[in-house]
Amino acid sequence: MLHFWTLYGSDGTKYCAEDVRTLAINVLAFAGFQKSYPFKGSQQADTTERTPSTYRDALAIILQNVLILLVVPSQVFSLPFLPTRWTQVGWAKTAFRRYMLDQIADEKQLMSEGKAGSGTLVSNLVRASEQPQNPGSSNVGKVQKPLSIDEILGNIFVFNFAGHDTTSISLAYALFLLVAHPEVQDWISEEINFYLGSEPDPTTWQYENTFPKLQRCLAVLVSWKHLIHPFFSTGRKRIFMEANENSQLETLRLYNPIPGVPKHTGPHPQRLSLSNTKTLNIPPNTLVVPSLQALHTHPRYWGADSLNWRPSRWIIPSAPSTNTANPPLRTTLTAERLFNPQKGTFIAWSEGLRNCPGKKFAQVEFVATMARLFKGHRAEAVPGYDGGESMEEARARVMRVVGDSSVELLLRMREPGSVSVRWVER
Repeated sequence: MLHFWTLYGSDGTKYCAEDVRTLAINVLAFAGFQKSYPFKGSQQADTTERTPSTYRDALAIILQNVLILLVVPSQVFSLPFLPTRWTQVGWAKTAFRRYMLDQIADEKQLMSEGKAGSGTLVSNLVRASEQPQNPGSSNVGKVQKPLSIDEILGNIFVFNFAGHDTTSISLAYALFLLVAHPEVQDWISEEINFYLGSEPDPTTWQYENTFPKLQRCLAVLVSWKHLIHPFFSTGRKRIFMEANENSQLETLRLYNPIPGVPKHTGPHPQRLSLSNTKTLNIPPNTLVVPSLQALHTHPRYWGADSLNWRPSRWIIPSAPSTNTANPPLRTTLTAERLFNPQKGTFIAWSEGLRNCPGKKFAQVEFVATMARLFKGHRAEAVPGYDGGESMEEARARVMRVVGDSSVELLLRMREPGSVSVRWVER
């Protein structure tokens, strides 16, 4: 991906948000299904191809049109004279099901031969669907039905949807906000090059030795910013909170790509302790949707600058040295620790027994992408208006694009393609 971006030189590319979607789906295809594909940027994609030729192509079309699939009955896609986009969605749905059924059959064949299977998500689902009930479980005497084919396919889709869109949206916002804040690029590049400067080949980077050290990169994930609350509106006018270099709003604290994290009390009432003297009894079978925005910006937990964009809030620096006013970089970085918020005050991935199972996967993918992009390059906004725009004005325009966001199942920027980004060697 970086190679494609650097080919555009000083003109930059308008397809960063689209390209990180491709990156995320490639990572998911390999990690979850052991399917590897060469990266092809959006500007190189063949838009004339009418039918999806691979699992990745089918899944990409499905994820881009998930609202249509949720609303339109399946039989509609077989009707003649449909718009091309809808026809593609129908083909993609059929192709994706065929690819998954073939993989399920392959996994069942491997298991029937006494082999362990491929170890992919499909393999684990097939194995779970065929395992007999544990006699020692609390369900003794009950008939435990195995997962049906449709249930396996449903689980595969949920993992794909949850593991792709949320990650790609996070990457897109983070890239745009780093473009608008070059000082944060320098901050994470300092860490990346300290730990990986002697390892120019990314294929040699090891999770165990690298991920735990790149805490500033992770801080960007939990501190990427956004300019406008999507629910603030007056008629058709959106209320923008214009930013200066000292004040933006953190996006992941302020917003999750998922608008809310619904919880349910279940068949029994639940008691919620608000303080030592006050409790709240929530009736059974009640849907509870915590306000992430209120929680993630409350000054009680995040301080007086809870609305400021400050990724460094997630880094606990080393104690001041009495020996030198400017300690060596090694001393500074190796002593830094990632801030752990008070339990229940940061629930971007939900919390409890049913928190997001892909949390660590998303964090590792994000940190690896930041390390690869910013180790030897920096990202710049390309000034517009035929050169009549200054760099500061271009960065402010990037922030306005970030601010113009809406919720379509998930939070996303409306017009990310209106910004060109160029990648320059450090």
